[in-house]
Amino acid sequence: MPTSSDSKIVLNQDVERLLTKYDCPYKLHEVRAAFMGAIASPFVVDPAFELHALWDGEFPELDSDAAIKELQDTFLTRLWDALAAHTDQDNPFALTPISVPTSIGELITQARTRGEELDAFMDGFFQDQEDFDLDPDAAESINVLEELIAMYLEIINMNPQNSLSTSDLDALIQNSIKMHDMAEAEINNLIMLCA
Repeated sequence: MPTSSDSKIVLNQDVERLLTKYDCPYKLHEVRAAFMGAIASPFVVDPAFELHALWDGEFPELDSDAAIKELQDTFLTRLWDALAAHTDQDNPFALTPISVPTSIGELITQARTRGEELDAFMDGFFQDQEDFDLDPDAAESINVLEELIAMYLEIINMNPQNSLSTSDLDALIQNSIKMHDMAEAEINNLIMLCA
């Protein structure tokens, strides 16, 4: 019997394969985060709309009923349901696992991934709505996530050719680990408050 981690690995591989096959402009980490944001959103969300949004509303040409079924099953049943399980406080959502960076170049690459994830989560959460009131705790979580996005952008814009002392690089790496922990905490807070 496959373990849940085996199932996640297989699911992620299936999602990545279909994203590539149908030339989706988004990567797995963005899709996971966008779907999680939509699930956590205080607005009524149509999963099929979220799937179409991955191709900017222009659904890819599918050559058979089997292809349609595979896409729907993978994204709308398996992935959506796996992410919806994170609305249980005993099963918190986790951002894409990444190793501890060892260079400024790796740090910049990882900041880009995190920034993309947080942007995608916010897009899914807000559902193109602009004027609405949130619970004060949820509003605070949104503010923290917006600050983190800005901080990741600062890292992305660093020059990878700049030489940093070992202590400066270590400080940046430790800060990025704290930022990751904060992002997960605030996302899970929003999931518990709004989903």
